[in-house]
Amino acid sequence: MRFLWGIAGLLCCATALAEFSGFGAPDSQAMPQVLTPARLSQPQSQVPASVTVIDRQLIEATGAREIYQLLQLVPGMIAIKVDGSVPTVSYHSTQARDTRRILVLVDGRSQYLPGLARVLWNDMPLEIEDIERIEVTRGPASAAYGANAFHGVINIITRHPQEMAGTTVATRHGNNGVQEYRVTTAASGASSATRLTVASRADDGYDKPFDGEDRRDGKRIRSANMRSVFELSDHDTLEFLAGGSQRVLQLSESGSDFGELLDYIELPEDQSEEAFVQLVWQRQLSERHQFSVQAYSQNKRTSQPALGCLKPLMEGLPAATGAAFFSQEARDLFEASGRMQDVFSEAVGSDVPLLTRINTLALSGAGALCFKIDPAIEETRHDIEVENTFFLSDAARVVVGANFRHDRGKSETYTDGAVDNISRRIFGNLEMHLADPLFLNVGGYWESDDLNGAYFSPRVGLIYQFLPAQSLRLVWSESIRTMDLYEKRADIHIRPQNISGVWASDTEALLGWDDPEFFASQSSDGRLKPERIRSYEVGYFARVRSLEWDLRVFREELYDLVSGAINPFSFRPDNLSDVDIQGAELQVSWRPHPRHLLRATGSRIDTRASHPQGDRFTRLEEALAADQIASVLWRYDIHQGWMLGSGWYTARNWSYADYERADLHLSRRIRGRYGMIEVSGVVQHLLTSDPVVRRDNLYKSDNLYWLSASVAF
Repeated sequence: MRFLWGIAGLLCCATALAEFSGFGAPDSQAMPQVLTPARLSQPQSQVPASVTVIDRQLIEATGAREIYQLLQLVPGMIAIKVDGSVPTVSYHSTQARDTRRILVLVDGRSQYLPGLARVLWNDMPLEIEDIERIEVTRGPASAAYGANAFHGVINIITRHPQEMAGTTVATRHGNNGVQEYRVTTAASGASSATRLTVASRADDGYDKPFDGEDRRDGKRIRSANMRSVFELSDHDTLEFLAGGSQRVLQLSESGSDFGELLDYIELPEDQSEEAFVQLVWQRQLSERHQFSVQAYSQNKRTSQPALGCLKPLMEGLPAATGAAFFSQEARDLFEASGRMQDVFSEAVGSDVPLLTRINTLALSGAGALCFKIDPAIEETRHDIEVENTFFLSDAARVVVGANFRHDRGKSETYTDGAVDNISRRIFGNLEMHLADPLFLNVGGYWESDDLNGAYFSPRVGLIYQFLPAQSLRLVWSESIRTMDLYEKRADIHIRPQNISGVWASDTEALLGWDDPEFFASQSSDGRLKPERIRSYEVGYFARVRSLEWDLRVFREELYDLVSGAINPFSFRPDNLSDVDIQGAELQVSWRPHPRHLLRATGSRIDTRASHPQGDRFTRLEEALAADQIASVLWRYDIHQGWMLGSGWYTARNWSYADYERADLHLSRRIRGRYGMIEVSGVVQHLLTSDPVVRRDNLYKSDNLYWLSASVAF
């Protein structure tokens, strides 16, 4: 309650300051327009959701290297690296793998992968310099975008090729192994424009050794992306987008699934390759009627190849005894124990015939069982969508559309082959001006797919715009997250490749079967239901001269959550977890002078999880939840091309620790006769020494820094 009173006091003081201070110049700009919440271009004072917009000025002020870092400017959002070099971005965070619960779009193309539900921020073939703006819908958005817009939508919109010209060559270097290179070229003609970017990025991840072990969580990424726009006529526009990326993440021995079982000959890596093509046709039938068709195809392959030899079954036994983990007897014991790995370990130690045979082989000179493993999955999506936007009357506007999608996941490890899922969707949103000053938004999304069945996600928003630039909103909405291909059709089999030595001579006699597998075999019963969320929101948006704010007070009820383990060693998911989240969020933008821009955000959130089986599951759902999250970013355009940006970011009581960081960014642009040179430097200073989520996520230095330089001609 004191927090809410503090917010109210801040707003009153800010309004008075904006109205009466000499710094507050009259606001000559139109009300900001946003597109994402209802698929309609609307003034931010009339949208049925809380929205955060991160534009080019804010992006440049941060000096951020990676896209996920920009989301630290969103109230209530956690954006950090949980697994070494793998970023996690989550709104009202629950599980550390919570990338399953938010939808990310890049120019309308979903980044949410269908096979193993996740968003891989490292792999997006997109550079920060190519982003025009990011619109974040905070709160359930399935009514506009369907399943998996469970907790919100991050809509990344790239820069139009016509807004860029010439060629830019850039590089960035810093401590922590930062090495980056980028080339962007853009050209425009009478009726077309094209932008092409090729880039590479590398860093060392968390670099402080833990228990004397090298972290091995560095990354190397190469990417390319292109956007071409063709003006076919006065009414028709065609866009062609394409791109791809290659990524390698280092994995430590303990960070690999087989770290406890294998002595590695070649240390494991997490590798991926992806590519996409996209077409967007837009037709302006009239000032009051627009029509568009979008189609895209994307393909992604991820794998974790490793080469090694099995450790002994138990300490003190010959190395050859490790082969028991790939024996038919071990599989039988595992199945008989109810697929409990601990019970299996006890049983295999008491299985005299198995150990006798393995020991006999060891005494005869058989060494350890060495092999290669390559857990991999290929995920493919083909998607086509039509959208029609028109006015029903002067007081009513509607957007309706349909979507057809084919998803495929193919993996010999995770699904024992290919699994397909075809989905069909119909959506719509109605905006009505009921009477001055009352607006109504009603939207819904119906979808049906082969694996999850049919579902409908509704949203109702009532906006009371009591002043031209101030409004109150009441929003009720529901969203779902459907189960991915793996959760529905998991059929896990880990098979060794290139078996070495005597073990390859007669696998049936030595291991009990012709096609040996790791003893643990898991499968899904296909009964998991979609996760659900119900949200209630009261919001207040205002723009008073040079000051703008958005206040959101909310309650969210998450239920039927899947919290149990779903890895190759333990597959025990269920729909029994519930989470209740309530709190308040505030974002404020203030431009007291044309050269100054201040953005501040804050949130106070109470997260309470429950599960019939107790604390182990509730801890999972509260793993990333922070009580307080805040950020402040100030941009000062000094003069003659100089720009200063400074930021502060914090998360309190987050994963049983605190996080706080201060940034400083200084840049200079020098325009010459033939082009422009830009140089900049960024320092990020960690103000807390707590590890980031996990106890081994630490840096050697409290300061991360990098220097950048670019030449445009």
